Amino acid sequence: MARRIFCMFLIIIVALNALAQGRHSFISQKYDHFTTDIQENIYGWTNDQLDQYSSEGKLLYHYSNPSMGYISKVDAAIPTKIMVYYEESNSIVLLNNKLAPIGNPINLFDLGIQNPVLVCMFGINRLACYNEQNQQLILIDLDLNQTHIINCQFDMEFHPQHIVADHNFERLVLVDSAAGLAFHDRFGTFQKWIPYPGIQHLQLQNNILYFLQDKNIYANNLEALWSPDMIVGYHDIVSFSKVLGNWYFLYSDGFIDKISLIR
Repeated sequence: MARRIFCMFLIIIVALNALAQGRHSFISQKYDHFTTDIQENIYGWTNDQLDQYSSEGKLLYHYSNPSMGYISKVDAAIPTKIMVYYEESNSIVLLNNKLAPIGNPINLFDLGIQNPVLVCMFGINRLACYNEQNQQLILIDLDLNQTHIINCQFDMEFHPQHIVADHNFERLVLVDSAAGLAFHDRFGTFQKWIPYPGIQHLQLQNNILYFLQDKNIYANNLEALWSPDMIVGYHDIVSFSKVLGNWYFLYSDGFIDKISLIR
């Protein structure tokens, strides 16, 4: 049944891609990176500038703090507590749903966490960081200002470039595009390893892993055998975000588009 649904998605997407050759960008401003939240707000950023758009592509709010350096990552898993990470200053700023700062910046050096790290939201008041130098997964409780350190020992060369939490904050995935995926549970305990190189971007929802590889987007049910189905094929995609039946794509030219699927 799942394979049939994915095949239907593929047929629809291929048809839409054919029409998209002369596409009109959903958002006319160019960005280096983007993400979305569960309310389908869109966040695009380049250098130190972060912009928020509605699901209709209307510009809503701006945020910029040049003194912190360039924005390295934005995590909008919680629309009322948006995480902005600055690798240069090893600091995190939390923003509300209008991109106004919540409290003071969080300096990870002050928590004993050295740069560089990978970081993401892992709960309403919790962050997850991975420090490759020490091979440590660090969970930060923002309420108690406490850290919980889990030592990770991998039996292979593993140099992750991304850390991603699922939408329920029950699972973490560390991604090394040259080696594969390391899964951890909500307590940071290692669960399993999938040796699957080539993944460039991914999203985990309802136990379905969506990932970008060789300019195509695949889906794989983690409860089944590892047998990905290609559901989107378009040569220009560099990252994506799926919210319900809508797909948002960032293309290599910096433009963001939206495609809606009939569910």
